Amino acid sequence: MNAERFEFDQADRIRRAMRVAGVGVTDLADALQVNRNTVGNWINGHNAPRRRDLMAIAMRTGFPLSWLETGETPGNPVGPAGIEPTTSTV
Repeated sequence: MNAERFEFDQADRIRRAMRVAGVGVTDLADALQVNRNTVGNWINGHNAPRRRDLMAIAMRTGFPLSWLETGETPGNPVGPAGIEPTTSTV
């Protein structure tokens, strides 16, 4: 049997990010100052958002821009090891 890897396209990733973040079509359209139909076209795969709109979607949903763009997750979303702030045990 030939196992194919299932991958989500950008429309799927935007839809999933919106659902997980609890952001509706109208909410996103208002936040990005675009028409509801524009967001609908993005999540239905009819059109792709411009990069600046994708950046705004990432900020609004909390999902990494790289994942929304390519489906790849960042290796270390926090930053290089050793620069994390120390925590106090007091």
